[in-house]
This record gives sequence, structure tokens and C-alpha cells, in this order.
Amino acid sequence: MSQPTRLVVNLLFSLILLTICGSSPAFSLALPEAVKSDPSEQTIDKWGKFDSFALDGDIRRFAGETLNYDVDFMIFTNAGEAQMSFYEENGKFKCRLVVQTKGFVGFLTSYVKHIYISSFYIVDGGKKLRTATFDREIIVGGERERIFHAMDYVSLRHRWFIFKNDELVGQFNKPLSENTQLDDVLGAFYNFRNAAYGKIEKGRSYNIPTFWTKDDQPEKENKISIYIPTESEQRIYEEAEGAGTMEGSKRLMKVEVPSDLFKTENGELYYWTSEHLIPLEAIYKDFILFGDLRFRFSGGTIHRNK
Repeated sequence: MSQPTRLVVNLLFSLILLTICGSSPAFSLALPEAVKSDPSEQTIDKWGKFDSFALDGDIRRFAGETLNYDVDFMIFTNAGEAQMSFYEENGKFKCRLVVQTKGFVGFLTSYVKHIYISSFYIVDGGKKLRTATFDREIIVGGERERIFHAMDYVSLRHRWFIFKNDELVGQFNKPLSENTQLDDVLGAFYNFRNAAYGKIEKGRSYNIPTFWTKDDQPEKENKISIYIPTESEQRIYEEAEGAGTMEGSKRLMKVEVPSDLFKTENGELYYWTSEHLIPLEAIYKDFILFGDLRFRFSGGTIHRNK
């Protein structure tokens, strides 16, 4: 039986089992433990605010930030968890996002796990990140798909490699435009929060050059689009989705990314940020085989180097 077919069968079976039994066994696969509290660590409160917030400045100030989320899927609450960290490692700045199913849903889906890791150059006098490498790995049971991108702005080449269970099955080598910077989704997240793409205000759109994660699709536009709806547009969407209700939510962001990045139908996601631009709630639309995934902020920390 193919992996997609098995996932669908397992999910149908789970719905029947829950109806009959009204309970589910507890299986769990935990994320790595967060750094233990010490005087150099500050907590991001439940409203997504923290004492050292600044709208812009040297982007390296985000190093040490960790954001945690619970993930809901269909009728299942806390079906998964996500963690994003921005950190410095051996003199390089990196961002890591891990999203995985857990508990009963984890058991039924063979513990699907998505891992995204980016490394960056620091440019524009410390205001902006430029993607150096982007590594994406999806694990389902014993099956692994990994895609690794490398940007060389000296030779102006963009190379990427596709692996299936550690076997190289495809590669591309494309020229980079001398005047274009290609940002991955993690770098774009921090650049946006640092106002590197311009003033952050409702009713404004931002178009960020990026790349297709898996395939070479030159006939399609390669960009990350961010739109901040107006107050009236935000209310309409929140009423339609029954979302945006977390205390502290201030801004709605409508984002479109290449659809192959997260394996969604159209690459659409929506998230609500706090006054300090921490995402508090998000909806990732139309994951293939899963439908909408809903993320809820569960806590965060900023750990400063001593």
C-alpha cells in the first residue's frame, strides 16, 4: 500500500475508533528540551510580547529566540507541535523550524516530521539576512525526502540537490542574478519582522523573490507574497474562519509561498501577530492529505549570550 493511501486509511480508522471508544492511547514524540532558565533568558509572554522588543535594528539581536506552538488538525487538538529557533552556531546565524505530529495522530501518520534549516549571510549593515543555505527534510515513518539549496553570491550560482533516503535523485544548477537576493521562508520571516522590506502597515503588500523548493518551474513566479489586510478585511476573514481570537492578536498576515515548500495545494497561510510581531495563531491552508493545520502559540524565550 502506498504511503498516501496508508495515511488516508489510518485517518479514517482513527475517526471510527474515536467514535466507538471515545478515547485514544497516548503516544508522544517530544521536541528537544528548551534551554534551561538563567538570568540571561527572558520569557516571551502569552500575548507575544517581550521587554527588549525593537521594530528594527541589527537583526542579530534575534539570536537566542525560540518560539513554540501547538498544532490542531481536523477534530484533533494538540495533534502536533512546532518549534522555531534563531541562533548562532560556530559564527554562523541559522534558523531551524521543526513541525511534527504526536500522540494518537502521530501514531496513525507514522510521526510525520518536517525539518527546515537555513543559514545566512548578514547584509545591509546588519539589518537583513541573505540566505546562504536552505535544508528541507520530510520524514514519514522510514521514508525520508531531503532537499538542500546553496546560494553562492560570488560565483552567482544556485545549486540544489534532492535526496530520497540518502540517495541523490536529482540536482539543479542555475545562475543567480547579480541584482537579486533570493530569500527562503525562514529568512523572510525574520527580515519582515525587522522591517527590512519596508514599513509594516495594514493595507500594504510585500513581494519577496524566492525559489521553488523541489522543482525547477521557471514558468511560475518565484516569490513570497505578504499582505497585511485592512481592519475591515481582517474582521471578514476572522468571522469566516472563526480565528484570530487569541488574546493579544493585533495584525493578520496573508502569505503565499511556493506550494511545494510545505506540500500544500496553493501555498496559502494566514497568521495573526502580537504587537511585537510574534505569530500567536496561524492557519496553513490545504496541506495535502491533511487539510488545514492550525497553530497556536504556546510560549517562547529569548536567550542572550552572556
